[in-house]
Amino acid sequence: MVRSKYFDNYIFLAFSLLVIVGFVFIYSATFTYTPADPFYYVKRHFIALFIAIFAGLFGYLMPMDFWKKWAYAFFGFGIVLLILVYILPGDSTGTHRWINLGFFKFQPSEYIKFATVLFIAKYLSRKEDILKTLEPFIVIFGVVFFTAILIAFEPHKGAALFLLILITLILFSSRANVKPLIIFIPFIIAFGTLIILTSHYAKSRLIGMLNPDPSTKEGYQAFQSLVAFVKGGPFGEGIGSGTQKLKYLPEIHTDYIFALIGEEAGIFGTFFVLALYIIILIRGVQISLSKDDIFVQTLGLGITYIITLNALFHIFVTLNLFPSTGFTLPFISYGGSSLIMNFLYIGILLRISKEPNKISFVQRT
Repeated sequence: MVRSKYFDNYIFLAFSLLVIVGFVFIYSATFTYTPADPFYYVKRHFIALFIAIFAGLFGYLMPMDFWKKWAYAFFGFGIVLLILVYILPGDSTGTHRWINLGFFKFQPSEYIKFATVLFIAKYLSRKEDILKTLEPFIVIFGVVFFTAILIAFEPHKGAALFLLILITLILFSSRANVKPLIIFIPFIIAFGTLIILTSHYAKSRLIGMLNPDPSTKEGYQAFQSLVAFVKGGPFGEGIGSGTQKLKYLPEIHTDYIFALIGEEAGIFGTFFVLALYIIILIRGVQISLSKDDIFVQTLGLGITYIITLNALFHIFVTLNLFPSTGFTLPFISYGGSSLIMNFLYIGILLRISKEPNKISFVQRT
């Protein structure tokens, strides 16, 4: 049973405002890219939004026992997709991150975040006693490290580290005994260090963060992003009036759109956007922890952390507090894979907010 005609209005309002902000700044970022059709990117974003709405409705309408029943299958499908990207031809730079469907490119590393959360939620919900032992940490981190390695070799090092941080947060928030988690923290640090030391690309991004010199290839983007915030000041230069998008800051409509918000809407604009993510974080955690069922609680926490961690990583990159790693800003950045998955997350989170605190599954697996 669910509480009919009810879902969390705070999450819905925050998410809706973020979507509107996304349309405004995608247009502002791209109308100069294609002078013959200033709305080219906005129209493509609208197509992705149309698909994303169906994903959100699907997440909202599906009962919790559906996700629990098929959790392992969703994860297995995600591993197949990660392997498939290595089989299919890579892009011009030799990376294997995307599956090209012709009209749409899908990024499996976006999907595997959700699939991994489903796997962990299902695994932890098998029995209460398992949460007091070392077993869940060994199994979960074994699976997650394998998944992270597949992602890292695409290469998408940032997404691999993101997955490890995400799982650590979920386990800290769960009912599991967190003391054994300390054992795995050195492995996570070692994994991150290994990624940087064995990848010229990762090292160059780290150098760019530490030395944002516009005369160097590594530091150019970091410098231009900081310039955007400085130019924006408290109130911004006005929507559409920013100049960093004029080829000074590449990928501003995806990886650096928060810098554009800082330039055109100022500090107050960035605080407004940040406040919307904080609302989703607070309400998502509150709603999830109010549920007695471990599967629902873990699933809710996981998707809340995916949304807010993505936002945090993106914001940190634009502020030069983290190396550039290709993280989009949820609901705002241009990008179909990210938009569709984030709508699915919101749909599920709204569904969880509608569920009673004590949930009885029709079928336990």
